[in-house]
Amino acid sequence: MTRIMILGFLIVLAAAAGRSSAQGPAVVLYDPLSKVAEYQPAAADEKLVNENLVPKARTLWAELDSCDGSNANIIGAVDGSFTRPEAKQRAIVYELCQTGNGLANNGVAVVENGRVVAHFAEEGGWDLEVSRVPDVNRNGRDELAIETGGGMHQGYTGSSVTVLEISETTVTELGIFLAFSNSCENYAPDKYCDRSYKLTVKPGAKPVFYAQKFTNRGTDEKPRWVAAGKALPAKRLGDAKTKFEAVK
Repeated sequence: MTRIMILGFLIVLAAAAGRSSAQGPAVVLYDPLSKVAEYQPAAADEKLVNENLVPKARTLWAELDSCDGSNANIIGAVDGSFTRPEAKQRAIVYELCQTGNGLANNGVAVVENGRVVAHFAEEGGWDLEVSRVPDVNRNGRDELAIETGGGMHQGYTGSSVTVLEISETTVTELGIFLAFSNSCENYAPDKYCDRSYKLTVKPGAKPVFYAQKFTNRGTDEKPRWVAAGKALPAKRLGDAKTKFEAVK
């Protein structure tokens, strides 16, 4: 092999390594081993939600007396660039009202310099937590990961994580994935099998999602999550959909 050929090989190898590192390491969306601090709403967020968001969102469900906004609850708020690259914005996820076991009318808004630049509402589940996802599809805009619970039905419960990208006019769902369930993979009446999943995503123009199963070797009160296999391509929850409506 000549020196020119060797040099060319090294240049190609370096370029490939550069592309690989540019994609960055896997981003964690949900981890059963992590302890998330309980969210405490900031006074400014509460004021904005109650005065700017709730009055508009409640008009979508004006026929529901229980959805008058008096029980509005902020799920979480995170900073990032959501509707356009390099913007300094804050995304707020809130629950307007609960409408049933595991059901709620929710809202998500993006605020920039005190101005609401995007506001959407949905009929969904009980949102539990929200986190910022650092631009996994490499378009310069951050996404949101929202964990949602489905209540309890005959002793069975579970939660999912939805990854959303928000613009000023639309909300795009990048995927919905199982995060926790106490039902067995092979259903058996009156039998419970606590399992959770560490959800990660490999950034890229087409991000790839992974799930690693963990099982609970402890108790409900003191769970002890133990890995039960390696990370595999995550299966999307095909029967779960999110439909957001713009709030004017």
